[in-house]
Amino acid sequence: MGYQMPERPTFLEKAMQGLAFWIGHRSALFSDYPLPEAALVAEMCNLIQANLDNDQRLCPEVLYRRIVSNKGTILSDQARADLVIVSSDAPDPYKHDVKDAVQFVFEVKRASSTQQSINEDLRRLYSFKEQCQTEARAFLIVASERKLPERFVDEKKGKSRLHSHEIPETTGCYHVRRTVKAAASFERKETAHFVCIVEVFDKKPSKLPKFK
Repeated sequence: MGYQMPERPTFLEKAMQGLAFWIGHRSALFSDYPLPEAALVAEMCNLIQANLDNDQRLCPEVLYRRIVSNKGTILSDQARADLVIVSSDAPDPYKHDVKDAVQFVFEVKRASSTQQSINEDLRRLYSFKEQCQTEARAFLIVASERKLPERFVDEKKGKSRLHSHEIPETTGCYHVRRTVKAAASFERKETAHFVCIVEVFDKKPSKLPKFK
């Protein structure tokens, strides 16, 4: 039985597939040098920007305190979100608060990062959702080079691990909303390049009714 989920943003679906192909391209050029996280963030920024609506504005490296009240949360005054989307008429988020204009927040992570590091990003996104003044959505984008990210993708099926997953040390959860890959062949999913979009919720979404 599934969950009542908001629709996946079209711009994000296009961007994540583009990122998987881009990882494959860079891997072909520089096979001995894993992509740094900063490069993944920069390319995801380019791909989202290319598919964004005119009434939205994408801003990288925005302080969380500009987009949410962080009192009593794990967010420090200097904590920054990798990518933030606000309405196009919002003031400059690097100089002013835009708590009433934020629409999406993204953290980007390599799948090879430590579990602790991934959990920290999930907790940051949870804290944002918990304190957010709008209906903004929060996503962790996980990218993996030449390896199946087992925490988010079923190793036997090569598909997203569905259902609700708890975020450690919080009452929130995450759902793997989509997984895409770029592979040299259909059979070798273990060495493909994967990109997962993981949506964070401050409380579990409702389950869909079961029909007999």
